[in-house]
Amino acid sequence: MKQYLKQINLCIKVIIITVGVLLSILYLVPGTQFYKIWSYLATIALAFAPEIWRHVFHLKASDEVELAYYIFLIPAMVLGIDLDIYKIWTPLDKIAHLSSGVLTAVVAWEVAGQAYAKKPGAKWFKYLFMICFVAMTAAVWECFEYGSDRLFGTHMQELISVGLDDTMQDILFAIGGGILTTGLVGILEHSPNTKKKKKKS
Repeated sequence: MKQYLKQINLCIKVIIITVGVLLSILYLVPGTQFYKIWSYLATIALAFAPEIWRHVFHLKASDEVELAYYIFLIPAMVLGIDLDIYKIWTPLDKIAHLSSGVLTAVVAWEVAGQAYAKKPGAKWFKYLFMICFVAMTAAVWECFEYGSDRLFGTHMQELISVGLDDTMQDILFAIGGGILTTGLVGILEHSPNTKKKKKKS
């Protein structure tokens, strides 16, 4: 099963990179509607995020989380931003930000699990870390959108509403997803069945 997951991850990664490269090439063709070159290049770079994460922080995301990340990247980045689906179906933007909070919380959970594997008493700090990690990631993403709009003339923060409203809503949706996921993780980790399984192992 693990081998299949690796192959699936590789296939999706190749598809994302291919789309990013094709859109970048179309940008060079005069008269086309493809004008977001920095977005296309970002899509290619984001496909390598798991490897960058592994080499920079020396932490490995599980194959399941990596698959969830790639699945998230397709609607959130490729369809939503690169192909402007957010403008056609506006709820996708908030769904993507809510999903980003869930995904980021799961990544933070794995990171904290590896960092505090030998410190069972640090569970509550782990939950706090998850929420803070989600909030930081959401804020950094909004800074990226703002910088892209100001430096390259894109309209990433004006997809639904103008300026502050959209930014704050995006951050709040992401944090909401992170809090829900953290709460679910806490419930599952403190459930009697989970404790029994840990004792047996």
